[in-house]
Amino acid sequence: MKESILIFATCTALAVLTASCNGRSANQADESRVPDLLVHEITADMEENLLPFWKRHSVDHDDPRQGFFGRIAHDGTGIGDARKFNVLFARYLWTWSAAFRVLGDIESRRLADRAFNYISTYFIDHEHGGMYWILNADGSLADSSKITYGQSFAIYAFSEYYRATNNEESLRLAIDIYRLLEKKVKDREHGGYLEGFTDDWHYREEKGLAEGRIKSMNTHLHLLEAYTNLYRVWPDSQLRESLEHLVDIFFDHIVDTNRYHQDLFFGRDWTVDGRYDSYGHDIEFSWLFYEAAEVLGDTDLLERVSNLSIKIAEKQLSAGLNHQGAMIYEKMGEGLYRRNISWWVQAEAVVGFLNAWEISGNPDFFDAAAGVWEYIKGYMIDYQHGGWHPDLDEHGTPVPGRLKGDEWTCPYHNVRMGLEVHERFYRSS
Repeated sequence: MKESILIFATCTALAVLTASCNGRSANQADESRVPDLLVHEITADMEENLLPFWKRHSVDHDDPRQGFFGRIAHDGTGIGDARKFNVLFARYLWTWSAAFRVLGDIESRRLADRAFNYISTYFIDHEHGGMYWILNADGSLADSSKITYGQSFAIYAFSEYYRATNNEESLRLAIDIYRLLEKKVKDREHGGYLEGFTDDWHYREEKGLAEGRIKSMNTHLHLLEAYTNLYRVWPDSQLRESLEHLVDIFFDHIVDTNRYHQDLFFGRDWTVDGRYDSYGHDIEFSWLFYEAAEVLGDTDLLERVSNLSIKIAEKQLSAGLNHQGAMIYEKMGEGLYRRNISWWVQAEAVVGFLNAWEISGNPDFFDAAAGVWEYIKGYMIDYQHGGWHPDLDEHGTPVPGRLKGDEWTCPYHNVRMGLEVHERFYRSS
């Protein structure tokens, strides 16, 4: 594995850019001119580095409940006494399901089955519905809260497992959680969705993930992603209305078209609470928003969303990249709030810029995607232990002590980058 990564890591950005469509609109370009070198490098990293790392190191073979580790050290050692978080386990299920669906990888199917069985047995609240927030290492309940952000990943994962396997129980779980969110979590007065609840779905402001605020961009972004994936397999009329409602929320409240950034935190009536520029979330939004419009199949909406997605990507292109071509994390006011270079931000930058290149034909977007990938190859791939370094300082040095796997760090963003590139551009030739 290490040797094959080193081979593709020696390729230069110049070679990648030579393989691009040379300024022609992606929509008009001959399919044979698709940037094969970039595609092959990214998919090779996914298939020969990322997926093997997580297959080797995430599975807790000593767990009688057939589970996964809740935390993984930087060298890949599983931490057996770590608690298990809703988001991490839902992302495990999504990753293995999507890898099986796209690549036909049998081991990924086996791991998807394992993740589904564990989640449906230990994480699902069979009395009140929804997915618990945290389990102890032994599978016992640690925090029974129902966090909207976490429920969104449950829907995303269960709908993907159904896409991959046609497991009807998984689809039922996804639909049940969706209906609970519409009944218990949706704000009937001001629109959108509240953040945190008790196990029996009573609202508690302090339980949310919005840093003390009532509503957040991040929760709505992942609800958008989850509802989009569920609508692919269950085109229900009420779900369509819910997805269209989310699209309107972004147009009306979350995206600031004076800055072409999303605002992050809000009061209940959508009053903006603090102003941050989150480059990773913005570029991720640019392609997830376009995907939602595509799945809805509304031509007028798709044109409107396309225009906004391109403008959002243009802002990240002009303001979000550092001198090495990597995307910075976050800005607050005129200063940088987080200068670190995060694994997930780079993965979303590659997909977001490639999506903007596809729908606009602007070669600057392709150049930016190729530049971020060069940075990933040069700094973020861990050639010693496998996987990616999760966090680098502004100079590209790994941040000491960072875990390879925890409640937020997982295979979801960067494996999804590989799968997106594979599905969009892969040519068997």
